[in-house]
Amino acid sequence: MPDVRPLGPGDPERINGYRLTGVLGSGGQGVVYLGAGENGRDVAIKLLHSHLSHDDDVAKGFMREVEAARRVAAFCTAAVLDVGMLDDRPYIVSEYVAGETLQALVRTSGPRTGGGLDRLAISTLTALAAIHQAGIVHRDFKPGNVLIGPEGPIVIDFGIAKALDATTRASGPVGTPTYMSPEQFRGERIGPESDLFSWAGTMVFAATGRPAFAAERVPAVVHAVLSGSPDLTGVPPHLLEPIQACLAKDPAARPNTADLLQRLIRQQPGTPIHQAGQQPGPMGQPQGGWQPGAPSGPASVSLPEVTTAPPRRARPVSRRALISGGVAATAAMAVSAFAVFRPAGGTPGADGKELQPRGGVQQPGTPTASAVATTAATPAATPTPTAEPFGTPVKEPVSLPGGSQATALAATGDTVGCGTKKGVVLAWELGATEVTRLGDGGAAVTSVATGELDGKTVVASGHSDGRMRLWNVTGESLGTHRAGDPVLAVTVAGGKAVAVTQKYDGLTDLYSVVRLWDIATGKQIGATIKDHFQGIHGLTFGRLGEQDVLVTGSGGNRVRVWRLSTGKLMRSFHTGEVGGIERLACGRAKGKDVLVSTHLDATLRVYDLATGKRRKKWTFSGQSPDDRGTSALVAGQIGDQPIAAVAHTPFGGDVIVRVWDLDDGDIVGVLGPDAGGEIRALALSELGGLPVIVGTDEQQALHAWSLGSE
Repeated sequence: MPDVRPLGPGDPERINGYRLTGVLGSGGQGVVYLGAGENGRDVAIKLLHSHLSHDDDVAKGFMREVEAARRVAAFCTAAVLDVGMLDDRPYIVSEYVAGETLQALVRTSGPRTGGGLDRLAISTLTALAAIHQAGIVHRDFKPGNVLIGPEGPIVIDFGIAKALDATTRASGPVGTPTYMSPEQFRGERIGPESDLFSWAGTMVFAATGRPAFAAERVPAVVHAVLSGSPDLTGVPPHLLEPIQACLAKDPAARPNTADLLQRLIRQQPGTPIHQAGQQPGPMGQPQGGWQPGAPSGPASVSLPEVTTAPPRRARPVSRRALISGGVAATAAMAVSAFAVFRPAGGTPGADGKELQPRGGVQQPGTPTASAVATTAATPAATPTPTAEPFGTPVKEPVSLPGGSQATALAATGDTVGCGTKKGVVLAWELGATEVTRLGDGGAAVTSVATGELDGKTVVASGHSDGRMRLWNVTGESLGTHRAGDPVLAVTVAGGKAVAVTQKYDGLTDLYSVVRLWDIATGKQIGATIKDHFQGIHGLTFGRLGEQDVLVTGSGGNRVRVWRLSTGKLMRSFHTGEVGGIERLACGRAKGKDVLVSTHLDATLRVYDLATGKRRKKWTFSGQSPDDRGTSALVAGQIGDQPIAAVAHTPFGGDVIVRVWDLDDGDIVGVLGPDAGGEIRALALSELGGLPVIVGTDEQQALHAWSLGSE
């Protein structure tokens, strides 16, 4: 559910017959309020800024355009319920959808993959078909106008851009440059073909986490849209052809909305579009299907037989990086469906050959050859404190209270901190049979951290509404403050609890605004940071020499290292390769401070944090870049052996977790798919001095499994 801010002094309490209960968000067009009608039904009300209206004729024109939007069939779109004027300010009342935008979801949880991406593509195309059949062009289709609700994707704000064209009397087009079509920039007639161009750009962002046309300044974005080639690296092969067709510079060369939708419904992942039940025609186009230049106006659009979004399969709740330096794992992430035993047989390595597990990694049903075992044993043998094989449960599962769904885990020693979607923060001592409830945060927990302050173990939490909290493990509150922006991550290091917040500029979405905060005092640390192109891509905390540091990735594959105590930039380097940054984690390997990263080209890389020089690069499974979509990354140690655990999704498959030796790239062990439930969060911890992985499943329980021994 999206976060709702309280009404401020300048906000109205009522808009005609609607009682306002909070603020859902604000932007360049206006403020969006959560309201309730006389029947008690929740609604979303967009009240436009006063400077966007001028006279009665313009206001009437605006309302005529919005009234047209009310004709759109109410599936896959948020229905427009009412329009009106508050003094001289137009407002729009629509169905309230309890969900976050695709823009926010990808930024916090990572690119969409597999069936989830296909369902997103089909559902949003279905919505566009309905919009076009009503004789409307969306004109501002983008990730920020797609809500991911409990029943699937919902398209919002259709037709509003045209209304704003008249209302603002602007000299230029209204829209978001990154997702606008060439004809919008050229001032030409805008038809449904323009929406398909924007749809394709949105699907590229959904699949890769970056725009198809990326540049650091708006004029460069416009130039790229008008004459450049889109960057489609990381787009699944079966979506490449339809997306390329929709990104044609000439509107007449783009496909028809309904025909393209039928194609996507019929085809299977990995099958080129011209193989979807038809033979290819000239120039590779399917015979009898859409052809470049086919009419795509409202008269040619017919809705498909399937008019509702396909059922959604449960996917990872969050793909935010698990922030870790050793066992100090601190940020939210999710890992779906993995079990605790390595699958039988070898694991494909970077050269495609099977990699046998290292000594100490248990194969189900085979004798243990662990270097730390005192005697040979089988999985059925009674484990000893030094003979737990890789993947063995070391504790009985502990249930989370009140059906909570975990969104973040962190651990220091045998103390585990846990945050939930309901805003509850918990502490679990690995030897205990139940968790301690530290407090209720209200909004969802985005990150937790554990560590030592003044000789005591503490738990810090960050929340999606900007709240920052600090507790000791007994539940005593040590501080509560609120930043103005959502908290991205928290850590406890260098004698401080620190939070990182981020918001976007709201106009072009090209740069984000990042701030560091002292959680105990609520004061900002250092200056505001405004140079993350396309926002933060991966974030972690660690050490560089004697300094505690924050490491961030951004668009353009740029990595920056910040001194945590002052917020000052220490160094910056470019990864220098194709493959956008997904996740980051700090660790040590061969006596050096290193940065471990995963990328959209299905690679795991290791960089020297001091110099930025790449030391290692491995490909997941030795397969193609289609084996991509990491949902977790954490770095740590098994004895003296540096490791990185990566949860990723082979194309079309289930999440698996590989544990890599960072020195030589060997696979230490694998946690494979299982029917036992979906793991929703992950952290590295220890029990009795031995390394373990802690996770939560869809049954709202905490688990701990052995990582074996070096």
